[in-house]
Order: sequence, then C-alpha cells, then structure tokens
Amino acid sequence: MNILLEVLTQKLQDHFLKEETIKNKEIISDTLKSFSLEEIEIHSCTLKNIKFENCHLEKAYFFNTIFENCDLSNIDLSKASLKQVLFKNCNLIGARLEDAYIENVKWIDCNLNNSFLQESAMVRVHFQNTLLKESLLSSVTLKNVTFDETNLTACDFSKTKLSGIDLSTCVIDGITVYPNDIYGVILNEYQAIPFLKILGIKIKS
Repeated sequence: MNILLEVLTQKLQDHFLKEETIKNKEIISDTLKSFSLEEIEIHSCTLKNIKFENCHLEKAYFFNTIFENCDLSNIDLSKASLKQVLFKNCNLIGARLEDAYIENVKWIDCNLNNSFLQESAMVRVHFQNTLLKESLLSSVTLKNVTFDETNLTACDFSKTKLSGIDLSTCVIDGITVYPNDIYGVILNEYQAIPFLKILGIKIKS
C-alpha cells in the first residue's frame, strides 16, 4: 500500500464503537474480545499481532488491508466482503466465512483448518502453504483460484465446480467431491487414482 499509515493509539474496540470504520491505520498488538457488530469496515490498514477473541463481525468489509500474525480463530465473518486483502501467517481455525465475497485475496502460511466457506464466492484468490484440513467449501464459486502447497485433507468440495483448478501440489486425501464437479480439475498422477474411483472406474492390475 502506497499510503502513509497512522499508528492507532486508542483501543481497536473503542474505535469501532465510536465510528465503526478504521481507515489508513497501522494497528499493532491489540485484542478485540467478545465483540459483536455488523458491517464494520477496515480500509487500507495494516494489522499485526491482533487477536480477535469470540468476535462476531457479520457483513464486515475489509478492503486493501494486510493481516499479519493475527489470531482470527472462530471469528464469524459470514456474509463479509474481502477485497484486496492479504492474510500472512494468520490463525483462522474454525473461522466462519459462509456466503462471503472474497476477491483479490491471498492467504499465505495461514491455518484455516475446520473453517466454514460454504456458499462463498472467490475471485482471483490464492492459497499458499496454507492449512484447510476438514474445512467446508461446498457450493463455492471459484474463479481464477489457485491452491499452492495447500493441505486440503478431508475438505468438503461437494457442489463446487473444480474445472481448471490445479490441485497437483496439494494434499487432497479424503476430500469430498461429486463426480459432476471434477471435470477439468488438474491433478498429479498419484492423485488421479482416487478420483477415478469416484467416477466409478475400476483399475485392473
């Protein structure tokens, strides 16, 4: 971000209660605890070492913002909009992002195990070296989405079209997919055998 960030001096929660919007700020080492508010906005900010504890931020709007070393485990961001956002080395275990709109977002070295992303829409999204084990990605719209060295063990991709999605560098053991949704998916040769079984194809040795 090519902007001059002002360091936020007051508590994050106090700022939200005052005007519900934080813009052009650098926020370091704070805890937002047991906080519930819809339609908050974080715009053109950098957040480092922030802990969101038992927070419900439905319909939040994050734009042009960086989250680094933040703990967002079990946060409720259902129906949120995330645009031009970077999550780096963040904990999002159990995060709820159902029915969210996620555009130009990067998740790098993050933990999204057991997260809820069903019925979300993802456009130009990149997952890199990220954990998504046992997460729900059912009925998700994927457009220009990349998974690089991502652990997708036991993920539920039911009713999610995977055409053009490259999973060849990922761990995909035990994922749930429907036969109609795997047309055009890109796999490596070792991953292909389980998918053949999903299609009902038997391999004779």
